[in-house]
Amino acid sequence: MAIGINIKSVSFSYSLNKNILKSVSLKVRPGEAVALVGDSGVGKTTLLELIAGFIPVESGRINFFQKEGEKRSTFDESQLAKKNLGFVFQDFYLIEHLNAVQNIILPGVISEKLTVDILEARALSIMEGLGIGSLFDKYPVTMSGGEKQRVCIARAFFNSPLLILADEPTGSLDSKNTQVVIDLLLNTAKKKGTTLIVATHSKYVSERMDRTINLHSDGSLKCNTLDEEDSF
Repeated sequence: MAIGINIKSVSFSYSLNKNILKSVSLKVRPGEAVALVGDSGVGKTTLLELIAGFIPVESGRINFFQKEGEKRSTFDESQLAKKNLGFVFQDFYLIEHLNAVQNIILPGVISEKLTVDILEARALSIMEGLGIGSLFDKYPVTMSGGEKQRVCIARAFFNSPLLILADEPTGSLDSKNTQVVIDLLLNTAKKKGTTLIVATHSKYVSERMDRTINLHSDGSLKCNTLDEEDSF
């Protein structure tokens, strides 16, 4: 079951004179694919890191919720179990001395008490679904940028998370690999019912999402208005 996000009046600054985010409020529907756009330095990565709980919220609040019929449950980022969150980094963050499958199973090694054989079998199934089964025992140094990013996507989806956050996942890729990576992200998220937020500079990427959210240099945010019937 996917989760929705309710961000209310969140502000963040790295110094007294530098407001990165200013009273940002935002709602994301369960299962929605959202593009987060804006110039470099406006706080796209910071907002993703706040949602992920990598950095603490200074003011305001971030809540997550699930809906099943008329029943709704709400929880905050401290309760968002790490196995329910997947993060795709712009710079890959693959461990060079581990091969592809070893990098992919890391979230499972940390969060689950399963044998390596079981974890690797699950990883292979995900890799084959993403068309990278042949990279099973390959090391990052032998991979192209597109292959590395697909391994990162497999790692992000390894624990079947309810939420995927992707920080410029196509920033270093050419147009062909950009299309491949975004197809994989969207198709896998849709298949698994995962909520997806992608920070991007790419017009192509933003147009592929359900909705676009614009962050501005003054720390404010502008997004498509949710219809009344879609409010939550």
